[in-house]
Amino acid sequence: MLRWTDFLELEAINLSLEARNRTEVLYELAGLMAPEALVPRQELAVHLLAREQLGSTAMEGGVAVPHCRHARVPRIVTCVGIHRGGLAFGEPEDGLVRLFVGLVSPPDTAGLHLNVLSRIATLVRDPRLREALLAAPSARALRALLVQAESAITPPWTEAALAR
Repeated sequence: MLRWTDFLELEAINLSLEARNRTEVLYELAGLMAPEALVPRQELAVHLLAREQLGSTAMEGGVAVPHCRHARVPRIVTCVGIHRGGLAFGEPEDGLVRLFVGLVSPPDTAGLHLNVLSRIATLVRDPRLREALLAAPSARALRALLVQAESAITPPWTEAALAR
């Protein structure tokens, strides 16, 4: 049984991103995912930026979910970053983004990639959860909030369901 949080390591959570612009935040997110993705930070950042140039991954509520696929990534890897001041990330009307969720996956996991994106989007649409995540005192507390929220909204995926 798989959940989004199965792909989120504590070390891939940063409660104080320091980026000053979109490129820098993508570089920081790539750095959080690079150790598990087994791809250099710079290379992963280039892929995230290329995907972002196709269309902003910013959502309402001050959230962005930069994501990409990479041929050398062995499995899905995600990260979470909080930018305390917020960054202009997408279109000007999108407002400032404070909560960033990064995702990289191998090309052969199309169904699972979309399921993880959907699960992330469903969870971060909840304004109470977003506020709790932004107020989390530690990476462990943030991850626990996500595990609890994910358990409450949907049953875990099964390998059989993903194969369809």
